[in-house]
Amino acid sequence: MVIKEIFTPDIAITWLPWAVQYFFLMGLAYASVWVATIHLFSAKQTDARLLKLCACLMLTAGIVAPIALLADLHQPLRAWHFYAQIRPHSWMWYGAFLLPIFSGASALFAWLLLRQYLRTKASTQGESSQDWVRRIAQLIRLGDWDSDKWIKPIALIASLSACSIALYTGMETMAIKARPLWHTYWLPPLMATSALLAACGTLAVLNRVLHGYQASTQDRLLQWVRASFGLFALCLIGWALFDNGSAHEAALLLDTSPSWQLAAIWVLVTLALLALVLAVRRLPSILMLVVSLTTVHLAWGFRWIVLIQAQTDPKYGAGTYFYQLPWGPEGLLGIAGTFGLWIALMVLVSEFIRHQPRSAHQAL
Repeated sequence: MVIKEIFTPDIAITWLPWAVQYFFLMGLAYASVWVATIHLFSAKQTDARLLKLCACLMLTAGIVAPIALLADLHQPLRAWHFYAQIRPHSWMWYGAFLLPIFSGASALFAWLLLRQYLRTKASTQGESSQDWVRRIAQLIRLGDWDSDKWIKPIALIASLSACSIALYTGMETMAIKARPLWHTYWLPPLMATSALLAACGTLAVLNRVLHGYQASTQDRLLQWVRASFGLFALCLIGWALFDNGSAHEAALLLDTSPSWQLAAIWVLVTLALLALVLAVRRLPSILMLVVSLTTVHLAWGFRWIVLIQAQTDPKYGAGTYFYQLPWGPEGLLGIAGTFGLWIALMVLVSEFIRHQPRSAHQAL
């Protein structure tokens, strides 16, 4: 009998939790652009509260996501190489151009939607001129001209840019042939539909926690959550049934790895519970909040499995690599810091838009 020893080196992962934060927050940003645009062009009577929440989300998440991406690059200053060298075979090279375009288009779209809530000089008469929030809001408003006619054209541009970002963020992962778990054409639609699900859940949470809660907006967001959950579930079923490479690799891991078995149980249980709860016609407020937080948790956890846990499956060799989440900036502290920055920006933006338009026309 011949005995052969197999050595599997323990190689550190290259994409850190910063990447999960980037993919998650960027998904919130481009999905909120879709929600706002679809609502603008499809609703008979626009929901000003929904558009306001979408604008806050696309603006704040669109700012924090690139920061997380630069942190994941390990050497952020090397980003200029994307512009100094032509790499048409690299999806990351295309992303270096698509990302700034989306950031600018989504920020402009958000500004147009939120501009009506920024105070004018007329709205601050009789109030203290020393209030720095009001003075900055007046500057950001850029005058009292009518900007409503620009909202829909900019919405279309931002939505097209959002589609390019959704494609790029999915394809830059899918293009890695050395990792069978990633190399599937089902990955971009899975990322996009889970981003839409998380964005709808986040908007529902924001509607609850930010001043000005509206039940009609919550009901509309519940419909969005149901639709996006159905799309994500269909894509997941399609991947499991019709994909040979990635799904087959996942099945092999389920046979040998307890951590992957635990991940599969978590996904299936979460999907089953959400399906049961969403089947209820009208949800109580507290249950709607739980559903919203669960959708966010599901989308973030899905990205963790795809981006971090998939790296424990070695490109070459046998077995799985061991990964332990560090406590510092490259682990738990980085995750908490990214979410903390996003919350801080959301609080800051909410302070600037406390003013309510005087007329229904101003509120879209």
